[in-house]
Amino acid sequence: MNKILIILAISLIFFNSCKQNGSSKLFSPSVGLSESPSVKKWRDNKLAMMIHFGLYSQYGGVYKGQQITKGYSEQIMAQAPIPAEEYKASAADFNPTLWNADSVAQLAVKGGFKSVVITAKHHDGFCMFDSQFSDFTIVKSTPFKRDVIKELTDAASRAGIGFGVYFSLIDWNAKEGATVISEHNADPISPALHQANLNQIRELCNNYGSLSELWFDMGSLTMSQSKEIRKLVKDLQPNCMIGGRLGNGQGDFSVLGDNQMPEGLKFECPWQTVNSIFSDTWGYRSWQKNGNANEIAQLHLAKIVETTYKGGNYTLNIGPKGDGSIVDLEKQVIENIGQWMLSGNGEAIYNTRPYPGGSDKTWGGVTYNPPNIYFITTSTPDEGKIVLYGLKNEVTGAMQMTAPFDPIAFLPGTTTHIFDLGLTELKFRPATTFRMQYTGDLDLLPSRQTSANAQNKYELSQLNANINYATDGANYYSTVPSITKLTWDITTPKEVEYEVMLYYTQQEKNKIVKLNVNGHYETLDLSKYKTFRQEPNDNTAIPSAINYQGPYTGLDLMTNIGEINWAVPSEPWGPDKKGWTEIQSEQGKIVNLDPQPMQSYYYLINLLAYKHLDHILAVGTADAFVAYLNGRLIYSAGYPQTENNVVFLDLPLEGESNTLIFKNLHINGPYKTFYTVMIDQIRFEKLAEYSKLVPKETNHIELTLANPDHPNENMGTPNIKIVIQEKKK
Repeated sequence: MNKILIILAISLIFFNSCKQNGSSKLFSPSVGLSESPSVKKWRDNKLAMMIHFGLYSQYGGVYKGQQITKGYSEQIMAQAPIPAEEYKASAADFNPTLWNADSVAQLAVKGGFKSVVITAKHHDGFCMFDSQFSDFTIVKSTPFKRDVIKELTDAASRAGIGFGVYFSLIDWNAKEGATVISEHNADPISPALHQANLNQIRELCNNYGSLSELWFDMGSLTMSQSKEIRKLVKDLQPNCMIGGRLGNGQGDFSVLGDNQMPEGLKFECPWQTVNSIFSDTWGYRSWQKNGNANEIAQLHLAKIVETTYKGGNYTLNIGPKGDGSIVDLEKQVIENIGQWMLSGNGEAIYNTRPYPGGSDKTWGGVTYNPPNIYFITTSTPDEGKIVLYGLKNEVTGAMQMTAPFDPIAFLPGTTTHIFDLGLTELKFRPATTFRMQYTGDLDLLPSRQTSANAQNKYELSQLNANINYATDGANYYSTVPSITKLTWDITTPKEVEYEVMLYYTQQEKNKIVKLNVNGHYETLDLSKYKTFRQEPNDNTAIPSAINYQGPYTGLDLMTNIGEINWAVPSEPWGPDKKGWTEIQSEQGKIVNLDPQPMQSYYYLINLLAYKHLDHILAVGTADAFVAYLNGRLIYSAGYPQTENNVVFLDLPLEGESNTLIFKNLHINGPYKTFYTVMIDQIRFEKLAEYSKLVPKETNHIELTLANPDHPNENMGTPNIKIVIQEKKK
């Protein structure tokens, strides 16, 4: 301990003798600065406890003495299956007398959860609240005759935590417009069911206090249906956060797939991963193998930590028994999570955001909340030292956040600071947390900069951009990563005049974009261009025949069955080692396949290029799709396209064989696809009016849509290149 204190004192003396870099601030973020109060509060809370509780709970995953192993137990009516009239009649036996709303709310508090979200209505249509628009409710159809939703909202208020509700947009037992039970539950919503949903959503917004969030699930709504529900909620509960599974971009936060973590993409939008203690089910399952409570808690804590430093919120589900009591193991898991969260570690989780200088590290992650930066170590850093690059602020101290609260020795510098964990005992179940404090507004050098090439040009594209991702799509299965902003930081230009030129294809020609150069914003109408170049296809990119696999059912667009970075038609692909089938169709002709709704096909084209080159390919699709070139996601579209829609992709081909894989999802309606590289190479040029760069400083460039339909709308501009070069005299 004395050794650490001596090193700490020497470090502070050394630091005070150092001079700060005299350059102007490039990046000075503040947590939640641009967020609305409701978004900031939701993101600050970080943890929510979801509760799947309903008529299905009394079945416990068993029907007529048989364990129903197919699907989730809350969907037992569909999975057993149980005839609708028999299922509805079973409400007469549902009497959860051990339900105690205050105990549930207090369990959430003990676990460190800041809100509860309960199923007001699941797919079976059974309402856990007193709805005047249905007789199939816990108040009207059961001997219990109590409004569970009202009891929990009151209990949450007493406990000082938020309250939200889950609401299924499909309904297998609706009076009118009932949803047909399907394998995917992403069925269209009839006008009658949509009106019934509006009626019950209005009840929930009017009768159950302040809602922290409304968590919608399943169905394929039209754009107008999604917008109508959003307007209703915001009119009645303006501060209520709306879950992204409402579809069509009308949510306030993106929701990943069940028990899913982000893979390789950094989401800038508010987002959430929703997990169940038992990944096989959300509703109570009496025959579930319990496991060890501490091991399960550590698993979820590790995911909570990762979710936090990647910028998301974590929701963890429990499933009460049919008698209303909480499963002992689930209670223990929640309490074990709370022991870690509430012992000092929670400061690195709550009210934080991912550290802008890079939050995902080999040893864990970094979060921040001014004037603190938090190191969350899930493994031992190299040589036991944490190196923080790019921070120009003065560091005033660092310490472990839990007992014995040891100070951390550090060696400060002008932009690089080294923290020696020294004799600290690191615990990785799930992490050891440290707090570092700094003075002033956070001032960072960019973590990634683009230099001029040999011709003194800065060439900016999606390939070398910092990409802001969100998620967008029509429904659960068609949700894809959407690019909402591209940013670049370019290294110290010379003290000369520059010009900024945009190069793009037919894909971008009708877009209106907004260009930001060092805080100067300019709107650019890409339908008005300086010139365009049309070059015939010169056969420099030689395609193979189109090959396919499928159809596959129940796979969302971002779930792939095989490696996407390499495949050839002659080799089996995927875990089942299926072969590819050649499509008997010429380039540019409609592919003659006929999938059912919510089925997907994979398409494979190998492209041979004799050198590194850019080559435009045309994609025709009537549905949602994603495209990968050599394993890299190059385009995604989460909505059905118009029947004659064509997407142009300017492919950066390597000088060898290139693997191009498409995944098409048939949502509903017509299904028509084609692909061809045999097209003229048409590119447009547009000169920006503003081109002033700050000489000898790092300059910041941003590109977004000028007027997006919603915050998570995909830019749909994969081919734009911005070239900044010296102005010709």
